[in-house]
Amino acid sequence: MLSLGYSEIIYLVSNVFRIFAINLFLDVFFARRNLRWSKTAQRGVLFAYFIINSGVYLFAKNPLLTVITNAILFVILTLPYKSSIWRRIFAASSIFMIGVICEGIVARTAILLYGPSPRIEIITYVLSNFLLYLIVLVLRRFLGDNDEIILPKIHWLCITIIPCISSVADIALILGGYEQWINVTVISCLFLINIAFFYLYVQLVEKYEVEMQNQFLAQQNRAYLQQIQVIGAAEDNIKRLQHDYKNHLIALKEMTNGKNESFKEYVRVLEEKMSLDSNYVMTGNKILDGLINYKVRILYDLGIDVDININIPDNIGIQDFDIVVILGNLLDNAIRALQHQGKGSFAIKFFYDRGTIFLQTRNTFSGELKRKGNSFFTTKKETDEPHGLGLNNVKRIVEKYNGELDITTENNFFDVEIVMYI
Repeated sequence: MLSLGYSEIIYLVSNVFRIFAINLFLDVFFARRNLRWSKTAQRGVLFAYFIINSGVYLFAKNPLLTVITNAILFVILTLPYKSSIWRRIFAASSIFMIGVICEGIVARTAILLYGPSPRIEIITYVLSNFLLYLIVLVLRRFLGDNDEIILPKIHWLCITIIPCISSVADIALILGGYEQWINVTVISCLFLINIAFFYLYVQLVEKYEVEMQNQFLAQQNRAYLQQIQVIGAAEDNIKRLQHDYKNHLIALKEMTNGKNESFKEYVRVLEEKMSLDSNYVMTGNKILDGLINYKVRILYDLGIDVDININIPDNIGIQDFDIVVILGNLLDNAIRALQHQGKGSFAIKFFYDRGTIFLQTRNTFSGELKRKGNSFFTTKKETDEPHGLGLNNVKRIVEKYNGELDITTENNFFDVEIVMYI
C-alpha cells in the first residue's frame, strides 16, 4: 500500500488546481456551449485524467512515461467538445506546451536561485500550476468565446508544429544537462515566442472570420438578387392573370343574364376579392417594393399583426444590393422569430429626410434570448437558430454609410434601429 508523504499530498492538491486550469482552457478554446457530452460525462473525463495522471506519477516515478501519458490524456480531454480532429490536436499540443514550459521556467529558476534542493520539486508543483492558470486567464482574454473555425489542414499542421517543437525543445533542455541560466533563458524565450504565436493565431482566426463573412455576404447578395428577379417575374404574371381573370368574371356574369342570382352574387364577391391591391408598399423602387411585399405577404399568411409605415423616394442613394441585404436580413429574422408564435406582431418604419435614412423594425419573440455580438440565441428548442443571423453583415453595411445600428430586446420585443447618412 502506498503511503503518501508531504510532497505527494502537495502534488495531489496541486494536480486538482492543474485540472481546473486545463478545464478552463478547454472551455475557452472550444467554447463551453459546444459541449457534445453532458457535464457529468465531461467531469468524469476530468476525474479519469486526475486518477491516471496522479497514478502514473506516484507509482511509475518515470518522467518520460508521465510526459507521454499527459500528451495522450490531453487529446482525450478534448473529446467532450464538438470539433475537428485538427483543432483537437492543436488544443492538446498547446496546453501540453504551456504546461511543460511553465514547469521548466519554475523548476530551472528555482534551481538557479536556491540550488538543487528537495524543496524544488514541491515549488515546481505549486508555482507551475499557478502560472499555468494565470496564462490561461490571459489567453481567455485573447481568445474570447470561440466557435469552430474551419482552416485548411496545412494551416492547422503549421500552427500545431510550433507548440510541439517548443515542448520537445524544453524537454531536451531539461534532459541535456545545460547550465541553469541557459535553461532559464532559452525556456523563457520559448515562452515569449509562444505567447506571440498565440497572438498571431488569434489574428489568423479573425482574418478567416472576416473572409467567411465576406463570402457569406457575396452569396447572400446573389441569393437575394435571384429572389428579387423571381419575385418581380411572379408579380408581373400575377398582374396579367388578375387582368385576364377579371375579364373572365365579367364574361361569366353576362352569360347568366340575371337567371341565377346566387351565381351572380358569388361572382360579385370574387370581383371584390380581385379588386383588393396585393401590394402593401409602393415606393416606386421596384426592387424594394418586390422584396417588402413578398416578405410582408408571408407575415400576413402567418396571421401576424403587421404595421407598415414607409415613406421613401424611389432613389434613396443606397446601392440596391446594400439595401436588399439590410431589409432582407431584418425581415427574414422577423419571419424566423414569428413563425413559431401563435400570435405575434411586426412593425416597420422606413423614412428618408434630407440625406438621413431612418429604419426601424420591431417584432415579438418567445423564449429567452442570449446575445453574442450581433447574434441572438433563443432558449426555445423550436427556434434554436440564431435570431440575429446576418446582423453582422447589416452592421458592416450600415457602417459603410457612416450609420449606426442599435439592437434592444425588452418585454419580448426585438427592436432594431438603423440610422444612415447619405
